[in-house]
Amino acid sequence: MALLLRLAGGFGVVLLLLLLLAGLIYYLCLLPPTEPRGIPSIPFWVALLPLVKDVDQQVVFARYIEKPLRTHGAVKIFFASKWNLLLHRPALLADLFKHEDRYQKSGNQKKIPGSVLASFLGDNIISSHGQIWKSYRQIIQPGLQRQFDLDVLLTNADRLCDMLVDSQADKSHNGDGISVQASIQRHTIANFAQVVYEVDLGKTLRSKAAYLDHLQRRIKREIFKPIFMNFPFLDRLGFPSRRRARLLAAHFTDQLVEALERAHPTDVKEPRNLPCSLLAARKTGELTEQQFRDNVTVLFVAGQENPQLAILSTMYLLAKHPEIQERLHDEVVAAGSQVPTHDVLQSMPLLTAILLESLRLLPPIGQLLNRRAAEPLILGNGIFVPQGTYLGYNCYSTNRDPLAWGIDADQFRPRRWGSNAADIQREFRRRRARAEFISFHGGRRACLGERFAMLQMKATLFVLAKRLRWKLDSTWEDKMTPKHQVMPRMRYLPNAYGLFPTLRPEVGDELKVPVAQEQNHTNCWGIKEEYGWFRTIFVA
Repeated sequence: MALLLRLAGGFGVVLLLLLLLAGLIYYLCLLPPTEPRGIPSIPFWVALLPLVKDVDQQVVFARYIEKPLRTHGAVKIFFASKWNLLLHRPALLADLFKHEDRYQKSGNQKKIPGSVLASFLGDNIISSHGQIWKSYRQIIQPGLQRQFDLDVLLTNADRLCDMLVDSQADKSHNGDGISVQASIQRHTIANFAQVVYEVDLGKTLRSKAAYLDHLQRRIKREIFKPIFMNFPFLDRLGFPSRRRARLLAAHFTDQLVEALERAHPTDVKEPRNLPCSLLAARKTGELTEQQFRDNVTVLFVAGQENPQLAILSTMYLLAKHPEIQERLHDEVVAAGSQVPTHDVLQSMPLLTAILLESLRLLPPIGQLLNRRAAEPLILGNGIFVPQGTYLGYNCYSTNRDPLAWGIDADQFRPRRWGSNAADIQREFRRRRARAEFISFHGGRRACLGERFAMLQMKATLFVLAKRLRWKLDSTWEDKMTPKHQVMPRMRYLPNAYGLFPTLRPEVGDELKVPVAQEQNHTNCWGIKEEYGWFRTIFVA
């Protein structure tokens, strides 16, 4: 009995110590800060929900975040081991964008140093500040502001359609679908590689084993795990999976650098040629080796992935609204051009309005927390922001602000942008200047790749609408991804995450893809993809 009492006493001491440790961790890391006063806090466990249950982030937003965020214009939210100030109200965002020197860009290399994400993207033109950012911009901006090769984008869009139709033809008639996400990712990889980096990555569109496509999928799977995104200090504890993730990220950059070096001279500086400018800047010492690698990587990832997500979301919205899809087809046919020019694409009001409305409702980057208060500040009409506070914004929320967009802010209504090209452009400029549409961010730090992204999306959607029709499969559960980008998600299947669209010719029986075949294709890499596919039916 005495032994049992001693053991019980020892257990009690251990339990007490564990409780004290848990309390200390909560007090130091998880307890919301007092400042800014009057701003509510979102419970820290909301960010961890994808770890413990299958969630739709639109539902999570509506249930836990939307009311306090829109009522107060801002909330405190836990992310990357710290509390951040998340903004919603357009007036607050306009203030943040206007005073870039006060609310300074501070990327992952500063916010979460030592993390896998920081090592992957490093210090780059998107996340840097001050003189370093200005030097990056001088090297990079001219190559992103030039006129891009539309013929290549249209050719690749035709190949994308061919790939979808061929994939359908390769499958049997049993009723499930082909992978839209995989095809579009290879499509946007090819677009950025050929048009911006001017390199040939081989049979990127046709090969199911396209190497960069495969690497990028694996990197996304490894990097964006909720536990490591919210507690990035765990990356420094030497877990084998995180060491593999670092090696994988470095290898991905190696492939990009090798492709540039093989395709371009390393000592010829042509301001309008982005890869030559990057290589020459490394040669002259304007960029260190690490800065060169970081910028090569982030330009490729952002320039490829954001259009990919936007194209997927636009297809999803058009599948839900077949009447708008049909009107787009009519506009494309009425353009009367087998190979449209830049001017033709710019003059198509519905095409432009559909893309802007899709970007408004489902922005590729739903939430961004990469600003840091350089000094104690007063934001807006009286929100005190302590020095060192990290700030950011929720594009998904601000783009749907009912005070700015009306009671139908959550509805897909392209006509809200205007009925002709000139009106649409004016409305776009007005909404962006007022920080009511922030998919391309704002101020001096607005997206430098906007021109290329819009051209690529217009070219792709032009060809898709001309050659194909699509609708949602009635058996697919309409849900968004549980985390990160807000976009259509796939249904979970045992041992795989593969699904999707079915294609059918204009005449004849509907052709469908068996899930088992998609599972085999997915599993050949051992990958469980977690985002970006949805069921649909295509009509060629």
